[in-house]
Amino acid sequence: MKNKEKEIKTLGAKFEVLEEAPKAAAAPAAAARPGGAPAPLRKVVATGSIGLMIALAGLAMPYGAAEYAFLPALASAVIVWQLLTSGMARTQATTKGLKPFGAVLALAAGGVALGLGDGGVTGAILCLLGGVLSLAAPGMGKKFDAKLPPAPADVLVDQQFSKSLLAYLLIIFGLTMAWTNDSSSTGINTILGGLTFMFCLLGLWASWVGMWKMWAMPAFTTGSLGLVLFLAPLEAIFVGLLGVCRIFVGPKMEQLGVMNAWPGADAPGFLYAFGPLMVLAGGVFATMELVQGAKKGMKANQEKKDAEIASRKASRAARRGDSPEKDDAKDAKVADKSSDKKAKK
Repeated sequence: MKNKEKEIKTLGAKFEVLEEAPKAAAAPAAAARPGGAPAPLRKVVATGSIGLMIALAGLAMPYGAAEYAFLPALASAVIVWQLLTSGMARTQATTKGLKPFGAVLALAAGGVALGLGDGGVTGAILCLLGGVLSLAAPGMGKKFDAKLPPAPADVLVDQQFSKSLLAYLLIIFGLTMAWTNDSSSTGINTILGGLTFMFCLLGLWASWVGMWKMWAMPAFTTGSLGLVLFLAPLEAIFVGLLGVCRIFVGPKMEQLGVMNAWPGADAPGFLYAFGPLMVLAGGVFATMELVQGAKKGMKANQEKKDAEIASRKASRAARRGDSPEKDDAKDAKVADKSSDKKAKK
């Protein structure tokens, strides 16, 4: 009503209302793509990884020294692990050169195939070429990498999951080896071996996810798939033990009903025990890492609970004006009184 009493002034015919357009929000800075290299690729990493890939191709070819087939299986497991954890197959860039483990195993596998084998020359040559290239990578890339700008700190992998990844790779490659003198009889020819292979593939995936703390990690830590991490290594130990016993006992093990897929009139020999031994060693290794991880998790949870209790005591003491020590003494007196009452009853 007061506004009606005031005189309303006209603005004129030439008056124009201009509405200011809202300013566009500044575009956020482009975030680095996951896995995108924060710095130029180091030649020592590229050359070493390429060498291991060449060696891995040679290891996948027919192997001339069939009785030493455990060498390419072991070398392949270690090389794949190195490429995933410290080579160009990482999800985060790295600047450090690879350790010589995989290259040395590739050289050993290639040398044995050339010296003792019958055939498989191409694969052996590739193993030797790739191993030498990977070992020579630090020297070949030193001058080139020195011209590049300083590299940021490497994103480290979770060591527990990294070791578990190696353990599952040993199991998987060991299961695919020939377990008797019949080359078609492998560790996955039984129902138990096939199930172990499936669980270990899931364990391999879980280790890869846990290494980099990926978005799928809750599926293995709080979800139903977490049971896989405990079943896989235990099954691997059981299957590995049965395989080792089958090597030394022979067809008598077929009476158990789980070994009849591994034929052979006689015990196939000690050299065929390396497949089961790889599975057994990988299962034990994975189990040890699980136990250590469980202990660390329990310790971390206990420390978290202790910190929460200390924080609550400090807040209560601050409200009452007492010190935390007095609060602890009062809690102890209350506990003593309650225990005395229970004793009297």
